[in-house]
Amino acid sequence: MLTCLANNFISTLSTSQQSSVQYSLTSSNATGYWSNLPTTLVTRHGLTLGSLSTTQKAAAMSLLNAALTSSGQTTMTELLAADDQLATSASGYGSGLYYISFLGTPSTSSPWILEFTGHHYTFLASVNGSYVSMTPNFVGVEPVTWTSNGTTHTPMGTRHDALLAMLNGLSSTQLASAKLSQAYDDVLVGPQKDGTFPSTASGIQVSSLSSSQQALVKAAIASYASDANGTGQYDAYVTDTALASTYISWASYSDLSTKGSYVRIDGPRVWIEFIVQSGIVFSANHYHSIWRDKSTDYGGNFTF
Repeated sequence: MLTCLANNFISTLSTSQQSSVQYSLTSSNATGYWSNLPTTLVTRHGLTLGSLSTTQKAAAMSLLNAALTSSGQTTMTELLAADDQLATSASGYGSGLYYISFLGTPSTSSPWILEFTGHHYTFLASVNGSYVSMTPNFVGVEPVTWTSNGTTHTPMGTRHDALLAMLNGLSSTQLASAKLSQAYDDVLVGPQKDGTFPSTASGIQVSSLSSSQQALVKAAIASYASDANGTGQYDAYVTDTALASTYISWASYSDLSTKGSYVRIDGPRVWIEFIVQSGIVFSANHYHSIWRDKSTDYGGNFTF
């Protein structure tokens, strides 16, 4: 389906637009053009949503939505709305400044990647015959919450609350065992940090937890991985074998509200980080978070 929808989107583009949206499937193209910084500061590849005609944008959104579950579509919509909220107070932000591109030629037989990236939301949907992964997947938000036309928006509320419930489910002794000695000011394995996972996992082993505590870990993983439509990544992360080698940890503060609060899930494949930072445009909190897959980031096409 993704290949069909990708080619349908491409067919709506002019020749010059097609040349602007298609790139070679190389490690440098995959890793070098996504960031948590505004697009005015870090170059992105592809075409912006704001540059597309109504017909072209409809085709683009059909493609993007097909890579996502309903919860994933909500994540994307809400995070782009947060950028529109930022745009009311500062330049260089907005949902129109998110880019869509292809690495490799969409095909049912050869690998290719759909990249969607902007300030606070990026996913790379990798296809190799079938849909393989949607990681790396960066999610961040500022403002954390706002109200518009009587509706309150909290784009990362599900992730935040699931991770907080996971930590709150630990006993005081377990919480102490899970604490990292190092403090963090951002995610560790963020943009252009591909493959820089710690050589040894730290924290508390998930298999040592009770079944109810393990359920909270699984829910936290699902708050990220369930955004992917049909990759099978979540199922791979929560097998008994995988959980036996999965660790959870935190640093500085475990309340996930104090600036500097940090939490991590580190498994054989899954890697999730969440950190509370100071706001950039507004004075309140601002979140950065990332979901990676040690085996299938970028479809497993590259070695780091």
